[in-house]
Amino acid sequence: MSTLRTMSDQGRRPISLLCTEIGRGHPFYLDGLEDALAACGAADRVRRASVFDVSRGLSRSAWEGVRAAYRFAGRGGVAARMYHAFRGSARSYDDESRALRLLGRDLHSWIDAAPGPVVVDHPALVGAIASGRGGAMKDGTAEKNGGARSLWYIHGETVAPPDSIVRRADRVFVPLDETARAFAEGGVDARRLRVTGLCVEMSLAANADVAYEARRDRLGAKDGGLVVACFSSGAEPEAHVAAIAAAAESLARGGHRPVVFAAKRGRLARAVAGVGTKGGVERVEFDGRADLDRVTAARFPSFDLVVSPPHERSGWAFALGIPFLLVGPDLGPFAPRNRARLLREGVAEELTPDRAAGCAAFVDELRRAGRLRAMSERG
Repeated sequence: MSTLRTMSDQGRRPISLLCTEIGRGHPFYLDGLEDALAACGAADRVRRASVFDVSRGLSRSAWEGVRAAYRFAGRGGVAARMYHAFRGSARSYDDESRALRLLGRDLHSWIDAAPGPVVVDHPALVGAIASGRGGAMKDGTAEKNGGARSLWYIHGETVAPPDSIVRRADRVFVPLDETARAFAEGGVDARRLRVTGLCVEMSLAANADVAYEARRDRLGAKDGGLVVACFSSGAEPEAHVAAIAAAAESLARGGHRPVVFAAKRGRLARAVAGVGTKGGVERVEFDGRADLDRVTAARFPSFDLVVSPPHERSGWAFALGIPFLLVGPDLGPFAPRNRARLLREGVAEELTPDRAAGCAAFVDELRRAGRLRAMSERG
Protein backbone atom coordinates (compact mmCIF):
# COMPACT_ATOMS: atom_id res chain seq x y z
CA MET A 1 0.00 0.00 0.00
CA SER A 2 2.91 2.37 0.60
CA THR A 3 3.85 1.95 -3.05
CA LEU A 4 0.35 2.93 -4.12
CA ARG A 5 0.48 5.98 -1.88
CA THR A 6 3.73 6.92 -3.59
CA MET A 7 1.97 6.69 -6.94
CA SER A 8 -1.29 8.33 -5.94
CA ASP A 9 0.35 11.16 -4.01
CA GLN A 10 2.79 12.29 -6.71
CA GLY A 11 2.01 15.95 -6.12
CA ARG A 12 -1.62 15.09 -6.96
CA ARG A 13 -0.49 14.96 -10.58
CA PRO A 14 -2.10 12.58 -13.09
CA ILE A 15 -0.48 9.18 -13.56
CA SER A 16 -0.12 7.98 -17.14
CA LEU A 17 -0.20 4.27 -17.94
CA LEU A 18 1.22 3.18 -21.30
CA CYS A 19 0.47 -0.43 -22.20
CA THR A 20 1.74 -2.77 -24.90
CA GLU A 21 -1.60 -4.66 -25.11
CA ILE A 22 0.38 -7.71 -26.23
CA GLY A 23 -0.52 -11.00 -24.57
CA ARG A 24 -2.02 -11.10 -21.09
CA GLY A 25 0.96 -11.17 -18.75
CA HIS A 26 2.44 -7.69 -19.03
CA PRO A 27 -0.87 -5.76 -19.52
CA PHE A 28 -2.34 -7.72 -16.60
CA TYR A 29 -0.05 -5.90 -14.18
CA LEU A 30 -1.13 -2.47 -15.43
CA ASP A 31 -4.78 -3.58 -15.13
CA GLY A 32 -4.14 -4.44 -11.50
CA LEU A 33 -2.34 -1.17 -10.87
CA GLU A 34 -5.23 0.80 -12.39
CA ASP A 35 -7.74 -1.05 -10.18
CA ALA A 36 -5.61 -0.46 -7.08
CA LEU A 37 -5.22 3.24 -7.81
CA ALA A 38 -8.98 3.49 -8.22
CA ALA A 39 -9.38 1.87 -4.80
CA CYS A 40 -7.04 4.56 -3.41
CA GLY A 41 -9.31 7.29 -4.80
CA ALA A 42 -7.01 8.20 -7.68
CA ALA A 43 -9.17 6.98 -10.59
CA ASP A 44 -9.80 10.50 -11.84
CA ARG A 45 -6.06 11.09 -12.27
CA VAL A 46 -5.26 7.94 -14.27
CA ARG A 47 -4.58 8.48 -17.96
CA ARG A 48 -4.15 5.29 -20.00
CA ALA A 49 -3.32 4.42 -23.60
CA SER A 50 -1.84 1.53 -25.55
CA VAL A 51 1.00 1.71 -28.04
CA PHE A 52 -1.58 0.99 -30.74
CA ASP A 53 -3.65 4.02 -29.70
CA VAL A 54 -0.62 6.31 -29.93
CA SER A 55 1.46 4.97 -32.82
CA ARG A 56 0.89 5.65 -36.50
CA GLY A 57 2.26 4.48 -39.86
CA LEU A 58 5.54 2.60 -39.73
CA SER A 59 5.72 2.80 -35.97
CA ARG A 60 2.32 1.16 -35.55
CA SER A 61 3.28 -1.46 -38.13
CA ALA A 62 6.39 -2.21 -36.09
CA TRP A 63 4.27 -2.78 -32.99
CA GLU A 64 1.93 -5.00 -35.02
CA GLY A 65 5.02 -6.98 -35.99
CA VAL A 66 6.00 -7.35 -32.34
CA ARG A 67 2.51 -8.63 -31.51
CA ALA A 68 2.57 -11.08 -34.41
CA ALA A 69 5.99 -12.34 -33.32
CA TYR A 70 4.70 -12.89 -29.78
CA ARG A 71 1.77 -14.94 -31.05
CA PHE A 72 3.99 -16.83 -33.48
CA ALA A 73 6.53 -17.71 -30.80
CA GLY A 74 3.85 -18.72 -28.33
CA ARG A 75 2.64 -21.53 -30.57
CA GLY A 76 5.79 -23.58 -29.97
CA GLY A 77 7.65 -25.82 -32.40
CA VAL A 78 10.78 -25.25 -34.49
CA ALA A 79 9.78 -21.72 -35.51
CA ALA A 80 9.37 -20.73 -31.87
CA ARG A 81 12.80 -22.11 -30.99
CA MET A 82 14.32 -20.06 -33.80
CA TYR A 83 12.49 -16.93 -32.60
CA HIS A 84 13.65 -17.35 -29.01
CA ALA A 85 17.21 -18.03 -30.14
CA PHE A 86 17.12 -14.80 -32.12
CA ARG A 87 15.60 -12.91 -29.19
CA GLY A 88 18.25 -14.31 -26.87
CA SER A 89 21.00 -13.05 -29.16
CA ALA A 90 19.45 -9.61 -29.63
CA ARG A 91 20.90 -6.57 -27.96
CA SER A 92 19.64 -5.31 -24.62
CA TYR A 93 16.64 -3.00 -24.44
CA ASP A 94 19.09 -0.56 -22.86
CA ASP A 95 21.04 -0.25 -26.12
CA GLU A 96 20.24 2.33 -28.76
CA SER A 97 18.87 0.77 -31.94
CA ARG A 98 16.92 1.76 -35.01
CA ALA A 99 14.22 -0.77 -34.15
CA LEU A 100 13.66 0.71 -30.70
CA ARG A 101 13.69 4.25 -32.10
CA LEU A 102 11.00 3.26 -34.60
CA LEU A 103 8.87 1.67 -31.88
CA GLY A 104 9.20 4.78 -29.73
CA ARG A 105 8.86 7.39 -32.48
CA ASP A 106 5.19 8.29 -31.89
CA LEU A 107 5.18 7.70 -28.15
CA HIS A 108 7.20 10.76 -27.22
CA SER A 109 4.55 13.39 -27.92
CA TRP A 110 2.01 11.49 -25.79
CA ILE A 111 4.55 11.12 -22.99
CA ASP A 112 5.63 14.76 -23.19
CA ALA A 113 2.02 15.78 -22.52
CA ALA A 114 2.07 13.83 -19.24
CA PRO A 115 2.35 16.18 -16.24
CA GLY A 116 3.29 13.28 -13.93
CA PRO A 117 5.01 9.90 -14.05
CA VAL A 118 4.52 7.45 -16.93
CA VAL A 119 4.18 3.79 -15.93
CA VAL A 120 4.88 1.12 -18.56
CA ASP A 121 4.32 -2.64 -18.54
CA HIS A 122 7.16 -4.01 -20.68
CA PRO A 123 10.95 -3.56 -20.82
CA ALA A 124 10.73 -2.99 -24.58
CA LEU A 125 8.72 0.15 -23.84
CA VAL A 126 11.46 1.42 -21.55
CA GLY A 127 13.98 0.94 -24.37
CA ALA A 128 11.70 2.41 -27.03
CA ILE A 129 10.94 5.53 -24.99
CA ALA A 130 14.54 6.08 -23.94
CA SER A 131 16.08 5.50 -27.39
CA GLY A 132 16.96 8.60 -29.29
CA ARG A 133 16.25 10.96 -26.38
CA GLY A 134 18.46 13.10 -24.28
CA GLY A 135 18.32 13.40 -20.51
CA ALA A 136 14.57 13.64 -19.82
CA MET A 137 13.99 9.91 -19.96
CA LYS A 138 17.50 8.57 -19.87
CA ASP A 139 19.60 7.35 -16.96
CA GLY A 140 17.04 8.50 -14.40
CA THR A 141 17.66 12.22 -14.79
CA ALA A 142 13.94 12.98 -14.77
CA GLU A 143 13.95 12.28 -11.06
CA LYS A 144 15.98 15.46 -10.60
CA ASN A 145 13.02 17.38 -11.92
CA GLY A 146 10.70 16.32 -9.11
CA GLY A 147 9.50 13.23 -10.97
CA ALA A 148 7.82 15.18 -13.79
CA ARG A 149 7.52 12.86 -16.79
CA SER A 150 9.65 10.25 -15.05
CA LEU A 151 9.52 6.75 -16.48
CA TRP A 152 8.42 3.93 -14.19
CA TYR A 153 8.43 0.23 -15.11
CA ILE A 154 6.19 -2.25 -13.28
CA HIS A 155 7.64 -5.75 -13.31
CA GLY A 156 4.98 -7.91 -11.69
CA GLU A 157 6.64 -11.29 -12.25
CA THR A 158 8.51 -12.85 -9.33
CA VAL A 159 11.33 -13.91 -11.67
CA ALA A 160 13.54 -11.67 -13.80
CA PRO A 161 15.02 -13.03 -17.06
CA PRO A 162 18.04 -11.05 -18.30
CA ASP A 163 16.10 -9.24 -21.04
CA SER A 164 13.58 -7.91 -18.49
CA ILE A 165 16.28 -6.05 -16.56
CA VAL A 166 16.37 -2.50 -17.89
CA ARG A 167 18.47 0.29 -16.42
CA ARG A 168 16.93 3.39 -18.02
CA ALA A 169 13.74 3.57 -15.97
CA ASP A 170 13.59 6.06 -13.12
CA ARG A 171 11.69 3.58 -10.94
CA VAL A 172 11.28 -0.20 -11.20
CA PHE A 173 8.54 -1.84 -9.16
CA VAL A 174 9.07 -5.54 -8.37
CA PRO A 175 7.10 -7.96 -6.17
CA LEU A 176 9.81 -9.54 -4.00
CA ASP A 177 13.16 -8.78 -2.41
CA GLU A 178 14.74 -11.56 -4.47
CA THR A 179 13.38 -9.98 -7.66
CA ALA A 180 14.90 -6.67 -6.58
CA ARG A 181 18.24 -8.42 -6.01
CA ALA A 182 18.16 -9.79 -9.56
CA PHE A 183 17.65 -6.25 -10.93
CA ALA A 184 20.39 -4.85 -8.68
CA GLU A 185 22.80 -7.60 -9.78
CA GLY A 186 21.85 -6.74 -13.37
CA GLY A 187 23.08 -3.17 -12.90
CA VAL A 188 19.98 -1.29 -11.75
CA ASP A 189 20.69 1.26 -9.02
CA ALA A 190 19.08 -0.13 -5.86
CA ARG A 191 17.74 3.35 -5.04
CA ARG A 192 15.42 3.08 -8.06
CA LEU A 193 13.88 -0.23 -6.96
CA ARG A 194 10.62 -0.51 -5.02
CA VAL A 195 9.27 -3.80 -3.63
CA THR A 196 5.46 -4.00 -3.86
CA GLY A 197 4.57 -7.48 -2.64
CA LEU A 198 2.95 -10.11 -4.86
CA CYS A 199 0.64 -8.85 -7.60
CA VAL A 200 -2.83 -10.39 -7.23
CA GLU A 201 -6.09 -9.24 -8.79
CA MET A 202 -8.11 -7.18 -6.30
CA SER A 203 -11.24 -9.15 -7.20
CA LEU A 204 -9.50 -12.33 -6.00
CA ALA A 205 -7.75 -10.85 -2.97
CA ALA A 206 -10.91 -9.41 -1.41
CA ASN A 207 -12.08 -12.72 0.14
CA ALA A 208 -8.85 -14.66 -0.23
CA ASP A 209 -8.61 -15.76 3.43
CA VAL A 210 -12.11 -17.24 3.52
CA ALA A 211 -11.61 -18.97 0.16
CA TYR A 212 -8.25 -20.34 1.31
CA GLU A 213 -9.63 -21.92 4.49
CA ALA A 214 -12.46 -23.60 2.56
CA ARG A 215 -10.02 -24.80 -0.12
CA ARG A 216 -7.63 -26.25 2.43
CA ASP A 217 -10.47 -28.21 4.03
CA ARG A 218 -11.59 -29.61 0.68
CA LEU A 219 -8.05 -30.60 -0.26
CA GLY A 220 -7.63 -32.35 3.09
CA ALA A 221 -10.90 -34.29 2.85
CA LYS A 222 -10.74 -37.96 1.98
CA ASP A 223 -13.34 -37.85 -0.76
CA GLY A 224 -15.52 -35.56 -2.85
CA GLY A 225 -14.76 -34.14 -6.26
CA LEU A 226 -12.37 -31.23 -6.57
CA VAL A 227 -12.84 -28.21 -8.82
CA VAL A 228 -9.86 -27.93 -11.15
CA ALA A 229 -9.45 -24.68 -13.12
CA CYS A 230 -7.63 -25.14 -16.43
CA PHE A 231 -5.93 -22.29 -18.31
CA SER A 232 -3.74 -22.08 -21.41
CA SER A 233 -1.56 -19.20 -22.50
CA GLY A 234 -3.09 -16.79 -24.97
CA ALA A 235 -1.25 -18.37 -27.92
CA GLU A 236 -2.71 -21.80 -27.08
CA PRO A 237 0.27 -23.97 -28.10
CA GLU A 238 -0.73 -27.39 -29.40
CA ALA A 239 1.13 -29.28 -26.67
CA HIS A 240 -0.55 -27.25 -23.92
CA VAL A 241 -3.98 -27.68 -25.48
CA ALA A 242 -3.50 -31.44 -25.81
CA ALA A 243 -2.37 -31.79 -22.18
CA ILE A 244 -5.21 -29.64 -20.81
CA ALA A 245 -7.88 -31.45 -22.86
CA ALA A 246 -6.54 -34.86 -21.77
CA ALA A 247 -6.39 -33.78 -18.12
CA ALA A 248 -9.94 -32.37 -18.23
CA GLU A 249 -11.32 -35.58 -19.73
CA SER A 250 -9.56 -37.73 -17.14
CA LEU A 251 -10.67 -35.52 -14.25
CA ALA A 252 -14.31 -35.57 -15.36
CA ARG A 253 -14.32 -39.33 -15.70
CA GLY A 254 -12.69 -39.62 -12.28
CA GLY A 255 -15.41 -37.69 -10.48
CA HIS A 256 -13.77 -34.26 -10.35
CA ARG A 257 -15.05 -31.00 -11.87
CA PRO A 258 -12.69 -29.53 -14.46
CA VAL A 259 -13.48 -25.95 -15.49
CA VAL A 260 -11.68 -25.04 -18.72
CA PHE A 261 -11.27 -21.34 -19.55
CA ALA A 262 -10.97 -21.07 -23.33
CA ALA A 263 -10.92 -18.20 -25.81
CA LYS A 264 -13.95 -18.16 -28.08
CA ARG A 265 -13.27 -19.92 -31.38
CA GLY A 266 -9.81 -20.89 -30.14
CA ARG A 267 -7.88 -24.15 -30.20
CA LEU A 268 -8.64 -25.06 -26.60
CA ALA A 269 -12.39 -24.46 -26.97
CA ARG A 270 -12.46 -26.78 -29.98
CA ALA A 271 -10.36 -29.43 -28.26
CA VAL A 272 -12.46 -29.50 -25.10
CA ALA A 273 -15.68 -29.62 -27.12
CA GLY A 274 -14.50 -32.94 -28.53
CA VAL A 275 -13.26 -34.75 -25.43
CA GLY A 276 -16.45 -36.80 -25.11
CA THR A 277 -16.95 -36.56 -21.36
CA LYS A 278 -20.76 -36.44 -21.51
CA GLY A 279 -20.95 -33.01 -19.99
CA GLY A 280 -18.42 -33.58 -17.24
CA VAL A 281 -16.19 -30.69 -18.36
CA GLU A 282 -17.38 -27.12 -17.86
CA ARG A 283 -16.13 -24.94 -20.70
CA VAL A 284 -16.08 -21.22 -19.90
CA GLU A 285 -15.47 -19.21 -23.04
CA PHE A 286 -14.28 -15.62 -23.00
CA ASP A 287 -13.62 -12.82 -25.45
CA GLY A 288 -10.63 -10.72 -24.42
CA ARG A 289 -8.66 -10.08 -21.25
CA ALA A 290 -11.32 -8.17 -19.33
CA ASP A 291 -13.91 -10.86 -20.02
CA LEU A 292 -11.47 -13.57 -18.88
CA ASP A 293 -10.79 -11.71 -15.63
CA ARG A 294 -14.52 -11.30 -15.00
CA VAL A 295 -15.47 -14.95 -15.52
CA THR A 296 -12.43 -16.09 -13.52
CA ALA A 297 -13.33 -13.93 -10.53
CA ALA A 298 -16.91 -15.22 -10.56
CA ARG A 299 -15.76 -18.84 -10.14
CA PHE A 300 -12.54 -18.35 -8.21
CA PRO A 301 -13.76 -19.17 -4.66
CA SER A 302 -14.63 -22.71 -5.80
CA PHE A 303 -11.16 -23.48 -7.26
CA ASP A 304 -9.19 -26.21 -5.52
CA LEU A 305 -6.23 -26.44 -7.87
CA VAL A 306 -5.07 -25.16 -11.25
CA VAL A 307 -3.81 -26.85 -14.41
CA SER A 308 -1.77 -24.32 -16.38
CA PRO A 309 1.57 -23.47 -17.92
CA PRO A 310 3.76 -21.51 -15.46
CA HIS A 311 2.84 -17.99 -16.56
CA GLU A 312 1.54 -14.88 -14.76
CA ARG A 313 -1.05 -16.84 -12.73
CA SER A 314 1.83 -18.47 -10.87
CA GLY A 315 1.44 -15.76 -8.23
CA TRP A 316 -1.81 -17.42 -7.16
CA ALA A 317 0.14 -20.40 -5.82
CA PHE A 318 2.30 -18.19 -3.62
CA ALA A 319 -0.24 -15.58 -2.54
CA LEU A 320 -3.54 -17.49 -2.46
CA GLY A 321 -2.59 -21.07 -1.60
CA ILE A 322 -3.75 -22.78 -4.80
CA PRO A 323 -1.73 -25.85 -5.86
CA PHE A 324 -0.64 -25.91 -9.50
CA LEU A 325 -0.21 -28.78 -11.95
CA LEU A 326 2.19 -27.47 -14.61
CA VAL A 327 1.86 -28.35 -18.28
CA GLY A 328 4.70 -27.86 -20.75
CA PRO A 329 6.79 -27.34 -22.70
CA ASP A 330 7.93 -23.97 -21.37
CA LEU A 331 7.79 -21.18 -23.93
CA GLY A 332 9.35 -17.75 -23.52
CA PRO A 333 11.88 -16.49 -20.96
CA PHE A 334 9.60 -16.42 -17.90
CA ALA A 335 8.03 -19.90 -17.94
CA PRO A 336 11.11 -22.03 -17.12
CA ARG A 337 12.07 -19.70 -14.27
CA ASN A 338 8.52 -19.67 -12.92
CA ARG A 339 8.40 -23.47 -13.14
CA ALA A 340 11.66 -23.85 -11.25
CA ARG A 341 10.51 -21.51 -8.49
CA LEU A 342 7.08 -23.14 -8.12
CA LEU A 343 8.62 -26.59 -7.82
CA ARG A 344 11.37 -25.37 -5.49
CA GLU A 345 8.82 -23.79 -3.15
CA GLY A 346 6.71 -26.97 -3.12
CA VAL A 347 3.50 -25.37 -4.40
CA ALA A 348 3.30 -27.22 -7.74
CA GLU A 349 3.80 -30.57 -9.45
CA GLU A 350 4.76 -31.41 -13.02
CA LEU A 351 1.89 -32.60 -15.25
CA THR A 352 3.71 -34.64 -17.88
CA PRO A 353 1.72 -35.97 -20.89
CA ASP A 354 1.42 -39.37 -19.16
CA ARG A 355 0.19 -37.77 -15.96
CA ALA A 356 -2.27 -35.61 -17.93
CA ALA A 357 -3.83 -38.70 -19.50
CA GLY A 358 -4.29 -40.14 -16.00
CA CYS A 359 -4.83 -36.84 -14.23
CA ALA A 360 -7.66 -38.02 -11.99
CA ALA A 361 -5.59 -40.85 -10.55
CA PHE A 362 -2.61 -38.49 -10.13
CA VAL A 363 -4.74 -35.94 -8.26
CA ASP A 364 -6.27 -38.65 -6.07
CA GLU A 365 -2.80 -39.94 -5.20
CA LEU A 366 -1.57 -36.47 -4.26
CA ARG A 367 -4.66 -35.92 -2.15
CA ARG A 368 -4.39 -39.23 -0.27
CA ALA A 369 -0.73 -38.52 0.47
CA GLY A 370 -1.62 -35.08 1.88
CA ARG A 371 0.42 -33.38 -0.83
CA LEU A 372 -2.36 -31.13 -2.16
CA ARG A 373 -3.13 -29.69 1.25
CA ALA A 374 0.59 -29.27 1.99
CA MET A 375 1.07 -27.47 -1.34
CA SER A 376 -1.75 -25.11 -0.43
CA GLU A 377 -0.31 -24.43 3.01
CA ARG A 378 3.14 -23.66 1.58
CA GLY A 379 1.64 -20.84 -0.49
